[in-house]
Amino acid sequence: MRRSVGLLPAGAVLASVVALVMTPSEGVAFQLAEPKNGAVVKAGEAMKVKVAIPPGLPVVKVTYTLYEEDRAPEDRVEALPTAVAQAAPFEAEVRVPPETVGGVRLVAIAQVAERRGQYVLFDETSFRVEPGAALTALRADTPVRFTKSVGEVQILSVRGVFSDKVVRVNVDGRAQALGVGTAEIMARNRGKEVRIRVVVEPLEAENRPPVAHAGSDQTVKQGARVRLDAGLSGDPEGKNPFYYWSQVRGMPIVLVEPLSLRPYFFAPVVTEPRLLRFRLIVKDEEGAESFPAYVNVTVVP
Repeated sequence: MRRSVGLLPAGAVLASVVALVMTPSEGVAFQLAEPKNGAVVKAGEAMKVKVAIPPGLPVVKVTYTLYEEDRAPEDRVEALPTAVAQAAPFEAEVRVPPETVGGVRLVAIAQVAERRGQYVLFDETSFRVEPGAALTALRADTPVRFTKSVGEVQILSVRGVFSDKVVRVNVDGRAQALGVGTAEIMARNRGKEVRIRVVVEPLEAENRPPVAHAGSDQTVKQGARVRLDAGLSGDPEGKNPFYYWSQVRGMPIVLVEPLSLRPYFFAPVVTEPRLLRFRLIVKDEEGAESFPAYVNVTVVP
């Protein structure tokens, strides 16, 4: 699902700049303590989350939010699981949705209130969610029809049926039509499989898909204005494509002009190097779409 994007009011950009000029005190390190990076958590359980806060750091609130690995918040229809702690030691519980499976990331954002002003710090950890039940079958909608253009991309929704009677959806499978005709895709997981029939009958059979290039990885200082660049992307027919940028890792930031060739943002305050990851998808007028391209931005103090 795509978000509608409008013009930002001038105050929104100004607010970002003002928040970012604040820098934390020397020697301060804000970190997620639980869960550990790479941990395995059961679906449906109330997961304990907590942070390590250095003595004397005036934290007033910590917000914990779960995200699916390498997916943008706008990819979801349901609300993201969130917990807020407003008193020391700022521990909380986040209930992992029972239908969750696979890679998940937890972002903790601390609001810090010092005499000279307020700012936020963040940390992130990645872990896996595994159901406590056995997979009994895979299901998928079939046939999948490509009707717009050669180069059209669709996400194949493969559903896992488990013995606890909870259906979990694998949303990672992207398929692109590269020619006219029929094909069969085999999806396998945990010893189960399902066949997906594909029918490609496009209106634009001669079209070729655009190519996405999200630029080179960057290392930037906190508070810096950071420019992303899709300049190496393009359409084989030479037409002007459409650009769709999304953030898929790190503390959510305001990405200015996310439908442009070169959007920008202001790097957040950090106490240690922190990673932000962005996804680029390029589309053409006929409905053909590139596979996603990614770029990492490492923010340092």
